[in-house]
Amino acid sequence: MSMEGTNLGITVKKLRETKGMSRMELSEAVGISESHLKKIEAGNRQPGIQTYRKMIAALEADIVIRDMTGSVKGDCTARAQKVFLESTESQAVFLVQVLEYMAQNIKAIK
Repeated sequence: MSMEGTNLGITVKKLRETKGMSRMELSEAVGISESHLKKIEAGNRQPGIQTYRKMIAALEADIVIRDMTGSVKGDCTARAQKVFLESTESQAVFLVQVLEYMAQNIKAIK
């Protein structure tokens, strides 16, 4: 998950929806109120890192924080992440397969 220009609350919401979790299920797993989680997802609250860690653990997701601001690779990573987060599970699997194939065969393209 890229932190540059990304609202973490929106990312949490997308991850929660992808997992098929209700807001109540996630809030109970994290130990916060459902209304507080709603405010986090809307970007109106910025909880501490411990709360985010609990959310990420409950969502069985990983967070990777890298400062790649302004690099071509960083910009491409952010764009790809956006595509993945907005895709369905089957679309994400297909996209990974395409990327892996392209990465393995990039020398043939040059």
